[in-house]
Amino acid sequence: MEDDDFPVKAVYYTGDMPDAEHIYSPKDDSLFQRISAYRSVRAAYMNAQAGLQYLDDNVWADRLGGRENTEQAFAISARSLKMATDALDQEEVKQAIAEGWFTVDEAREFMQLKRQAEMQSIREGREHSSSHKHTRRPH
Repeated sequence: MEDDDFPVKAVYYTGDMPDAEHIYSPKDDSLFQRISAYRSVRAAYMNAQAGLQYLDDNVWADRLGGRENTEQAFAISARSLKMATDALDQEEVKQAIAEGWFTVDEAREFMQLKRQAEMQSIREGREHSSSHKHTRRPH
């Protein structure tokens, strides 16, 4: 399997997008297609993450677009990355290695990204429940 088999999709933000917006879209539910979609999403996530790092750099700021657009692109790619990592389990990752669709290093990185996404979801859940506990309800 060559890198050309996994086209990178650019993430652009063009206006108000609901929280459900994402770019994870495998062509079908096969393992190969889910891995292909993961690779595309991962590339977009890495690009969006780099974009956030260069927002305050005068040389890059003009090329990246506005802060809101860049932050929204990152949010979409992060949400998509979580969807992509949720779509594959550890046994499927092992199978992908056996089929030659993942290298061992790619599988290791995938599992790290999966754990990071899970931890982020846990943190967000705690923050959400914590904010509701401290809200006073009218009597």
